[in-house]
Amino acid sequence: MKRSLLPLFGVAFVAALAATGIFYSLLGPHGGGISGASANAMVVVAARPIALGAVVRPEDLKSEPWRDGALPQGALRLAGEAAGRVALRPIGAGEILTANVLAPAAAGATAAIPPGMRAVSLHPVDSHGVVALLRSGSRVDVQVVSTRGEPSARRLLEDIEVLSVDRAEAQRPVVTVLATPEQSDRLALADALGQIRLLARNPAERAAR
Repeated sequence: MKRSLLPLFGVAFVAALAATGIFYSLLGPHGGGISGASANAMVVVAARPIALGAVVRPEDLKSEPWRDGALPQGALRLAGEAAGRVALRPIGAGEILTANVLAPAAAGATAAIPPGMRAVSLHPVDSHGVVALLRSGSRVDVQVVSTRGEPSARRLLEDIEVLSVDRAEAQRPVVTVLATPEQSDRLALADALGQIRLLARNPAERAAR
């Protein structure tokens, strides 16, 4: 009786080994496979700060190995996937580039203008020191100065976001800001008829809305 059970025990043992092998073979690709792929993956990062609305150039990019587990969603793996596209927000040096922070190349720099907003170029006077501090994403107040009759200065708008800065050497700098359509009308009129000065704001200080 006992001898007749030995073949059954042998068959059960072999079946158990087979089941264990199948289990680990299925576990491998889902467990170690993903982490191994992530560990060997290369991601595209910004080699230098990239301004809002800027067209990404090859020299703005570099590839680095990713060693922190699962890749961030939408992370770009090839520099060619980012070059020529437009930054939808300021991108810091060393930041991983993902699909959602870049617009297609065909969209052009205007893709960085949020829906419902307008880009308005201003020609501030006597603001060269302030303009030197400004970058894409900086916040400024816009002041209008009048020297006709009794000199006066009034703050036209507060907490306006800078889109780009052109620091011309031979003429007044050009600062392009983002504004609502109503604000754009006021800014265009002030820029044409008055003297505009820009007041730089601390980035942590936001105007009451």
